[in-house]
Amino acid sequence: MRILLLVAAIVGVFLIVRTLLRSSGKGAPAVPPERVKQQGPVVRCAHCGVHVPHLEAYRAGERVYCSREHALEDARSRDDD
Repeated sequence: MRILLLVAAIVGVFLIVRTLLRSSGKGAPAVPPERVKQQGPVVRCAHCGVHVPHLEAYRAGERVYCSREHALEDARSRDDD
């Protein structure tokens, strides 16, 4: 009988604590998620495959790169061939 009362007390304390924790979280203002800014079409880097906005991409001939370093690396590797 004592074990049953102990289990009931533990469950009761658990439910009270859970209720208090849930109610304290409701008072905080919800921050709405921000929309991602539309940056136009994206292109794929010819060196690493990362997609970058068209306006931020680097071009070398017909190929498109995510950074100037990748454009230079790719140009050097093609010159070695």
